[in-house]
Amino acid sequence: MYAQLRLILKVGGQMNNIYIRSKHSIKRITLTFLVTLIPLIIAGFYKNGIKLYNENLVDIYGLFKPLIFILIGFFVGVIVNILYLTFKKEKINLLEKAFSSFHPLYGVLVGASISINANIYVFIIVTFIIFLISKLFKESKINIPALSILLIIIILKFTSNFTYLNPYEISRTFDLTLLDYFIGRGTGGVITSHGFLLIFSLLVLSTQKFYKKNISYGSIITFISLIVIYGLYKENSKFILESIFTNGILFAFIYIAPSIITSSYTKYGTLIYGILVGIITFVIYLFDPYISVYIGVLIVSLFHKKLDKYSRKWLK
Repeated sequence: MYAQLRLILKVGGQMNNIYIRSKHSIKRITLTFLVTLIPLIIAGFYKNGIKLYNENLVDIYGLFKPLIFILIGFFVGVIVNILYLTFKKEKINLLEKAFSSFHPLYGVLVGASISINANIYVFIIVTFIIFLISKLFKESKINIPALSILLIIIILKFTSNFTYLNPYEISRTFDLTLLDYFIGRGTGGVITSHGFLLIFSLLVLSTQKFYKKNISYGSIITFISLIVIYGLYKENSKFILESIFTNGILFAFIYIAPSIITSSYTKYGTLIYGILVGIITFVIYLFDPYISVYIGVLIVSLFHKKLDKYSRKWLK
């Protein structure tokens, strides 16, 4: 059996039995994830803020917009936690209320994944509503960041010409190489396009016992394998590179799919979970690359408990 420890998390004022391989607290897990995001935040700030400002493509607000998305996402999560537990009249200090669930981390992940062109009011409203609703219902049923990002993208698709291209990328045509994608020149969310830093983050997180690395590796390997096979069949090497390194898909596999609460926890359950996410993401990618990974994560998250249950039976 997969070595595991039982961690009782107090989320949304209720006690939830979450099985993960760690004794870490919610606050410590959240801070660990946030620390690994720092290099990506710096890279995203340069790519989608400083560079655009230096090219006279954005104003001061545009310069700091990448950081604004990240900070607002974090504080939306904090505010929702505090409001909910204050309403429930929980007698704990403000810091404990702020980190009473993973919502501050969820907010950062949403802010990190959306397009730099996103309307900030749509981002705030959708994130706040989804987070608040998730506190009122049993939040362990569905991946909250994936749902929030998906809804934001859908709204933006209907209200504007949605694209991950920043103003600099819109104004020019690029023929990117593998090295370009590794150093972050591909398109994606606010901080999701730097291939080398994503790999570094994955390796660092993989050393943490609470991190469900089987999900990340399973989804990444499955998706890349299918993309390579399809790309070779179509004789299109450019399609392979674009599919792997753009649209924030790798970021989602690393940070969003292996949710502490809304993903499988057993050894084989996590592996099957990751493989299914990779397969569904690939299928939907052929129709809509922007939303593929979030639909994949959402669908599989709905069945994460059943995957654990049946994987124990099938693979005894």
